[in-house]
Amino acid sequence: MQLKLSILFALFTSSAFVLAQDTCADLYGQCGGSVETWSWTGPTCCTDSADPTRELTCKYISSEYSVCVPTGP
Repeated sequence: MQLKLSILFALFTSSAFVLAQDTCADLYGQCGGSVETWSWTGPTCCTDSADPTRELTCKYISSEYSVCVPTGP
């Protein structure tokens, strides 16, 4: 029984991790950072939840922070 619970827990936690990684940051959300230490584990893509057709880009601000901003002028 304990082995079955361990397997279920491992499957659940690995699935949750994959789902979390597939989530993009919203407009003006953080999409990167900590380049030297590779400690950023959050989203690295951008999407505008209010207007999904609006293109966003992950703009590098510093080694500690990148932010989702609108593409273009």
